[in-house]
Amino acid sequence: MNNNHRPHFPVAILVHNGDLILSAANNHAEIPKRLPDGYLTETDGLLTKVTADISGQKTAKGELGPLTKQQTDSLVTLHHCMSQARKTAKLAFPGQTVKLHQEFQTGAHDQNDLASFLGRADIVLGSVKSDKNLPTLKLKGWTDAETTAFLTARDAFGPAEQYREKSVAGAKDTTAQKNADAAALYEHILTIQNAADLHFPTTDSANAGVRDEFRLGIFPPDHGGNHAPAPAPTPTPAPTPPAN
Repeated sequence: MNNNHRPHFPVAILVHNGDLILSAANNHAEIPKRLPDGYLTETDGLLTKVTADISGQKTAKGELGPLTKQQTDSLVTLHHCMSQARKTAKLAFPGQTVKLHQEFQTGAHDQNDLASFLGRADIVLGSVKSDKNLPTLKLKGWTDAETTAFLTARDAFGPAEQYREKSVAGAKDTTAQKNADAAALYEHILTIQNAADLHFPTTDSANAGVRDEFRLGIFPPDHGGNHAPAPAPTPTPAPTPPAN
């Protein structure tokens, strides 16, 4: 399996969106025709397996129980708020790679457990609220409404530390299995989306609704991996030759 695509966000977001995208694929007969035989059935099996992996990992690690429906919805909203904050920051602070990485957590992150994600959310939220950043963000379209939505979504959870996994026997094996299954599911979901993107291209405005069904342009959420390009250096003028 190609491991180049790995989710850099909580697995709950992958499961939530994967379920929607798989349902859309089952509702549009054109999509299975573009994919290998049994691909949707295989994807459904992976979706079920990842859901079971999450439950199994919680048992092995002594974690809290599954997220409530409200928390799952808040998690999706929270990731969207973080993505919007990162995009705005890249416009507001072009070329400031260290600032973007440290204060807005741009770049890929290998740890996609809930505690790590919430920890990153706290850093980004704190940077958004900072008096040294907020005025500049507002020059790029950010408003107090975005900050409030960010805060509301984050408030659905307690301190990040309470979600930290407790290591007990079997935890390492279940984590590895969950990560492998999540990567396989992610690859399948991206492949289904690509088939939908090819069949329902943006060049036809009538496809807007069906593209939304496949979460195209919405999922996967931007995790800030693409930094804003640094401004091109001003070329140094050639020295003027001395007059004879």
